[in-house]
Amino acid sequence: MKNRKIIKALGSTVLTASLCITGCSITAEKETSKAAEEETTTTETTEDPCEDYGCSCPVEDEDDELYYSSSFQSTHGEIEGQMDYMIPYPADADWDSMPEDPDAWNLADINSIEDEDLRAIAQTYLDDGYTISDPALEVEYGTAFGDGEYIFCNGLSGYKDDGNTYCYFYIYKMNEELFDYYFVEWNCLENEPCTDDGTVIRYGDDENYVEFNRDTGIGVYFGSFDSSQGVG
Repeated sequence: MKNRKIIKALGSTVLTASLCITGCSITAEKETSKAAEEETTTTETTEDPCEDYGCSCPVEDEDDELYYSSSFQSTHGEIEGQMDYMIPYPADADWDSMPEDPDAWNLADINSIEDEDLRAIAQTYLDDGYTISDPALEVEYGTAFGDGEYIFCNGLSGYKDDGNTYCYFYIYKMNEELFDYYFVEWNCLENEPCTDDGTVIRYGDDENYVEFNRDTGIGVYFGSFDSSQGVG
């Protein structure tokens, strides 16, 4: 199997799990005392907060250790309006025809983005030095943002690395229900700082955030991290 196929096919699901770790500020504190030094064993059932659809939220096991549940269970297309903005993952894509040259994945013609609002956003990112992936290829091979069974089909993604900071974004047409589920709840951002002026709602800070514009119906996931030390 082509290496690029492996990377791109796993991209949306693996990234979502990693974004949860980046986006959530979670500290597991264990209370200990000298009187309780003896090891005790307790058995208790941990409720999975993702049992309805599956997500990448933190869950405590029986030893109070945090792990990330990435079950990616099907939503069955039952979120309100889901199938207006998402399509099934293209499991029957012709993987042998997948471009191996990384540059072949880059957006060649901004006019190929039909939606006027998305095209304007894409231009601002291009002007800021971002590389944008070809949305048509991402839909064809299932590398657009999604849950492993459904992917968003009208939007774009891109990245920029100046040697110090790696920035990336996912921008898609969606409704607020999908934004709440895929961008907020799925990435455990419910408790992050939130602003809402009635038109745009945002969770997070300038370095890592998700936001939804109710007027345009566009959801944005933006993230960044220090790339100066490389990836260990």
